[in-house]
Amino acid sequence: MPRLRVVLKNAMQYGTPVIRPFTAGDLDPLLPLVEALHTGDGDPFDPQCTRDAFRALLDHPEYGVVHIAVVDGDIAGYVVGSLGLSIEAGGRFLLIDELYVTPACRGRGLARALLASLLPYARAHGCRTVELEVGWENDRARAWYERLGFERHRRFFCSTTVETLSLRLHGGSGYSLLQ
Repeated sequence: MPRLRVVLKNAMQYGTPVIRPFTAGDLDPLLPLVEALHTGDGDPFDPQCTRDAFRALLDHPEYGVVHIAVVDGDIAGYVVGSLGLSIEAGGRFLLIDELYVTPACRGRGLARALLASLLPYARAHGCRTVELEVGWENDRARAWYERLGFERHRRFFCSTTVETLSLRLHGGSGYSLLQ
């Protein structure tokens, strides 16, 4: 993807942002933003697991894509899109796994530009829908996503680790019905 220059609100005051693909050299400067997103949502942040996940995306572009917004030489935001498949959605979908813009750069259109930067990737991979999760308490973000056409579902997004599920299903026996 070529670098995309974006014209945003107050660009003269803050500098013109560039949206571009994430590279290995961006990992260390990006970690504080990832930490801010995770801890701000009350989620745990493990720097090594985070590094491993970003490296996996770099090594396996078929898993997903990361784009960053750079303003005045600093990373001001990022978006992570992961590929999935859903029978209900009728095929492949793009999951917006993470979207974050630093507080100083919010309200200038960076989040919109970051989301838009993923659309060519989604189309190239045959995605029919775009999905995301947002905290129930985050009314501002929910309203913004709804203005963009996202619809609420009457479902809860739940997760557990593979190990935890295995233990709970099999009592730690390692037994599998698919063996």
